[in-house]
Amino acid sequence: LLAAQKVLDRVKRDDTVLVVTGTGSKPFLPNGESDGPLGCASIARALALGLGAKPVFVVGENDVNGMKACARAIGLNVEDYQYRNTAMVLGFPSDAVAAEKRAAEILDRFNPTAMFSVETLGPNDKGVYHSVLGFDVTAHLPKLHTLFDKAQARGILTIAGIDGGNELGSGTIADGVRQIMPYGARCQCPCGGGNACRVPADVVFPATTSNWALYGVVTMLAMLLKRPDLLQDVASEHRMLEACVVAGVSDGMTFRPIMAVDGMCDAANEALVTLLHEIINNGLLEAELDRSV
Repeated sequence: LLAAQKVLDRVKRDDTVLVVTGTGSKPFLPNGESDGPLGCASIARALALGLGAKPVFVVGENDVNGMKACARAIGLNVEDYQYRNTAMVLGFPSDAVAAEKRAAEILDRFNPTAMFSVETLGPNDKGVYHSVLGFDVTAHLPKLHTLFDKAQARGILTIAGIDGGNELGSGTIADGVRQIMPYGARCQCPCGGGNACRVPADVVFPATTSNWALYGVVTMLAMLLKRPDLLQDVASEHRMLEACVVAGVSDGMTFRPIMAVDGMCDAANEALVTLLHEIINNGLLEAELDRSV
């Protein structure tokens, strides 16, 4: 609710919104991870259809193909220009110096009013990126924290979906990550600083899988706007995951391009979407009954 209210207050028709994710790295996730693109596509579609916003995906260079496939699967055009119901997909570098320059260019070009992160790994207090198991993966990942940092400095709304505490947005609850997560306080790499990401967000939403956090925000937007169609249906959920798999995107638990997200099969994810639609429909029905009484 907090995230949805902030979005409605800030994002207007024809505004650009940035949606970021970045986990793709060799050898384990050479084409990205299925936790990330689906949540990105879900919020982007909801903002395009519900508010008339123009989404721009900014993802790691290894995540580009999977993100394009996922966005098309949910019903967004993917082009190199901005238009109604059309999304752009931009790659983002892993080199730190290039990332600083690219971040400034993107913000200057698009002047976004909001930025969403879904399963975007970020650095700890020592500047080291970690996997959820506490290993150093800094060299391979896009330095999207530079974009997040610069966006916050400009007063741009930031909303993040996380699950393991090593993602952008986790800095808002870093103490909790260090207490709860096995490698939150002390990692398995020489830095010894733990895998808790230092980067905060205006709203951080921890969930079992980061995609689900953004599904929750979309669900609340659908409630507030009385637009159940803003949340993807089960067929679209299946299509997104299948498109990712065909593009080589892997499940984050098995590191294989299979129909699963964080070890949970397609049926489990589709069941969640079904439950969220039931919540929307029952909530709107209850509101209508209250008004009639």
